[in-house]
Amino acid sequence: MATTKEKKKRKLAFPETGLLLLMIIVFAALLTYIMPAGQFDRMIDPESGREMVVAGTYHHVESNPTTLMQLLSSVYRGLLKAAEVISLLFITGGAFGIVSKTGAIAAGLGKLMNKLKGRETLMVAILMTAFAFCGGTFAFAEEALPFVILVVTLALKMGYDSIVGVSIVVVGIYCGYTAGPLNTFNTGIAQGIAELPTFSGIGMRIFLMAGAIVIGVAVTVAHGKKYQKLGIDNSKLLESFGAQEERPMTKQDVVILLILAASICTLIFGVIVHKWYFNEITALFFAMGLLCGLVYHRGNFNQIIRDFVDGGCEMATACIFIGMSRAILVIMEDGMIMDTLVYYISLPLSHLSNVFASWAMFLSQGIINFFIPSSTGQAVVVMPILAPVGDLVGVSRQTTVLAYQCGDGFWNMITPTFSVLMAALGLAKVSFTDWFKFAWKVVLGWTVWTFIVLTIATLIHY
Repeated sequence: MATTKEKKKRKLAFPETGLLLLMIIVFAALLTYIMPAGQFDRMIDPESGREMVVAGTYHHVESNPTTLMQLLSSVYRGLLKAAEVISLLFITGGAFGIVSKTGAIAAGLGKLMNKLKGRETLMVAILMTAFAFCGGTFAFAEEALPFVILVVTLALKMGYDSIVGVSIVVVGIYCGYTAGPLNTFNTGIAQGIAELPTFSGIGMRIFLMAGAIVIGVAVTVAHGKKYQKLGIDNSKLLESFGAQEERPMTKQDVVILLILAASICTLIFGVIVHKWYFNEITALFFAMGLLCGLVYHRGNFNQIIRDFVDGGCEMATACIFIGMSRAILVIMEDGMIMDTLVYYISLPLSHLSNVFASWAMFLSQGIINFFIPSSTGQAVVVMPILAPVGDLVGVSRQTTVLAYQCGDGFWNMITPTFSVLMAALGLAKVSFTDWFKFAWKVVLGWTVWTFIVLTIATLIHY
């Protein structure tokens, strides 16, 4: 028989990830009955071929509130919208499933952990910086999800909790992805729309990334040390993630890790030089998985395919959450309220001084990011509006792009509509509530840092 205290605790429980996303889908549907429908005119950019919003053309259109059938089919349509990302996850998950079964990464990380024993802070800093580099150069995002379970397992072995493992990967990546020194998907597109040379002003973005890494590492390590003091036994959690027993590295492990390293180097080269996208990336990872499987299983294709399928299955929860996240965007686009939201958020910016306007751009972008969690999607909708507003209030276009990037990326860490985060939490078996208790400190630190960087950028006319 449950006590009154237990009943009260159950009543006050925060919804789990899937339920939270479902509630936001319903909320978005309700907004289509409340907010006026409206649209900006759009044009096709002759150089990039992308559909662009034309600033100053917002107008009201006939209301199109969400029907019950549209609401119930929104997850299906969200899954269709995210088909490319989901396909990428299944294939990269399968490929890393093969690599994971070899135990080579676990052996390599175990060796690194033993070398840095007692210096866990350094290990966290090294790994987060590595992921930041991946995010800042070739826009590593969904592609990093297969690493989540591996790094969570490592964090548990260090005596930390699963949140530290998720943070190393996700916070690490978004230190770099957000600042985007060479990130095509936010910096490249936004600068193109703002008519700036691609990847110009890289020095300030590296400065932004460096500060973000310091904050991310500091908050993550502080959380990890606090957990260590509790003296909690992580053995059961390690078992639930199928952690392998530590063993010394073999020549076979070295070969597999060299294949992995060569694949990542090829990925960087392909994305930056040849503009590879999901098609080429999935082909590369599939080849990597097959090669590693051939080395480990010595030509046993039956076992290689079994490992591939097992790895893909581990991505199923993440893929469902991604589809549910995209369903929110589907609802708002069908209801014709997405442009209305952007328009009304942009209106107050034209009445602020330049420094405060740059801050307001960042904060308003954080709000828009809740509803449009795609960097590319935000850029083509928001930048044509923010760029002329910046001209009006004395904020340079380079600083405007910086404000957009920070609002897009940094706020992702506490945005339940952000599919990469929700997928990572699903893989790590961490609730959004527990994550939020940790992540708001990271976002607060990043927000203060962003204010400082935007102030400097505005004052020096960056």
